[in-house]
Amino acid sequence: MAEINSRISLIPDMVIREFVIQQTGKRAALVYLLGLTDKNAINNNILKPLLHNSIAGEVVDGELPVAIGNIRWLTEWSKVEQAIFQGYSVLFIDGRTDALALDTQGWPQRAIEDPQLEASLKGAHQGFVETAGQNIALVRRYIPNRELKVKQLRVGARGRTQILLVYLGDVANPEILQELEDRISQLDVDAIVSSGELAEYIEDNPYSPFPQFISTERPDAAASQLLQGRVMIIVDGSPVVIIAPASISTFFQNVDDYGTRWLVSSFLRMLRFFAFFVALCLPSFYIALISYNYDLLPVKLLLTIGESRAGVPFPPLVEALMMEITLEMMREAGVRLPAPIGQTVGIVGGIVIGQTAVQAGIVSNIMVVIVSFTAIASFILPNHDMSSGVRLLRFPMMFITFLFGIVGLVIGMMIIMAHLVSLESLGTPYGSPFAPMRFSDWKDTFFRLPVWKMNKRPTGARAIQEDRQGSSRPKGDGK
Repeated sequence: MAEINSRISLIPDMVIREFVIQQTGKRAALVYLLGLTDKNAINNNILKPLLHNSIAGEVVDGELPVAIGNIRWLTEWSKVEQAIFQGYSVLFIDGRTDALALDTQGWPQRAIEDPQLEASLKGAHQGFVETAGQNIALVRRYIPNRELKVKQLRVGARGRTQILLVYLGDVANPEILQELEDRISQLDVDAIVSSGELAEYIEDNPYSPFPQFISTERPDAAASQLLQGRVMIIVDGSPVVIIAPASISTFFQNVDDYGTRWLVSSFLRMLRFFAFFVALCLPSFYIALISYNYDLLPVKLLLTIGESRAGVPFPPLVEALMMEITLEMMREAGVRLPAPIGQTVGIVGGIVIGQTAVQAGIVSNIMVVIVSFTAIASFILPNHDMSSGVRLLRFPMMFITFLFGIVGLVIGMMIIMAHLVSLESLGTPYGSPFAPMRFSDWKDTFFRLPVWKMNKRPTGARAIQEDRQGSSRPKGDGK
């Protein structure tokens, strides 16, 4: 015990329970941390059998009747310390040079709740939690198959964060799996706190504003991606998992798309792509028209805009920047404040500030309409990371159009498209199936064909097993 106290000090939640084993008469000590262990398991399955000569438990090493399923002998102090801080109870026996690690993990856990960022009308109302074991169980509910494999990695010199790679063994590409494992195992960090932090370490281009991994808190969405041949990465302690490889089209898909009629889903999918360009280009397009290319506007519309801007003292760029920055501040305030107050700030703040700014002559009515339409378009995008990237790119697009007009808008879009084409996710083309062009995958991009038409897995997932389902569907009457 002196060795333990010398190595682990100033930890008041550590318990050292010394006793004599009834079966052997040897002195022993059980070491565990309060808050990380299950007290009932310790009292009923370890201490009670050892102290009261109970034979209800499994006999370990011929003399220890403990009723714990997962046990292992440890011979190194580093592994003993690691086991204690992971929630194991470690049993030291007088006269032995090894220690017995008993699985009594029982830290505080959050109940499974409806996902906050990915609301669904027809999907399941269960979201991932902070415990990796529960997250795997949620996925196994959808894929109860022996080919669902889980590979465990440990990262961090201090935290020893548990990272799990989940994939279908007969579908996922082993090259992608090996690349992921290599990148994660080479990390030299103290600990990984969240899945977003891990994604930033292992992504191909850390300077890109576009997300290169799919992040989700929905088990049904994660299971769907696994069935397509992708790999899911679970970070213990984070309720959001990341999925790789990703392509640009995957960020416009939503779990409700496959629970709704395919014609309706196709309309909504095209609406999202339209909203992407609106959120990215609409303020810039307005600035270009007002600053340089006003000859493209109809005369009546030009007169209306001129009348609206008659009393505004600022150029269109400054006007747009003030409104966009104000909108972002209100959006951030609505997220950080409690839900009832946040909704009030978003609605009342938008109405009051917009109306007051117009009456004060700081901005024009048409600019309020443009900014509001742009904000609504950014809300339509189903992926929060993609929406954030589009909102960020909106500002340099406004600057370049203020300098060069429509020509600047075209140049900016060409730069963005070239960047998307050159981007990769774990060596997989990010622009797939548009660049390189793969028409066979267009069944689930701008529009969604019926699910019985999607017989092949998307090539962007690089699955080794291409067939996803049969080539026909039942027609009724047993045919």
